[in-house]
Amino acid sequence: MAWEILAIWVIVILAITWFVRDEKRRKADLEIARAARYYAHASKYRHRSAERFDAAPPAPARRTGGLTETQRAFFKTWKR
Repeated sequence: MAWEILAIWVIVILAITWFVRDEKRRKADLEIARAARYYAHASKYRHRSAERFDAAPPAPARRTGGLTETQRAFFKTWKR
């Protein structure tokens, strides 16, 4: 009797393992198919002018004046 229960559990564990492995494989195949479809039509998604990405972005403007009068008034009313 005990070996029958053990055999049932072995079969259940094997079936679950097999199912999970097949589902992972199915998802991986779907991802590969998506990637292949994207690669086949990649020219639609490529940037036409790559030279605009060669230059570094400009540095942000430096702020030298501090707060504006409007900002100061806001903080004064907020502080109260």
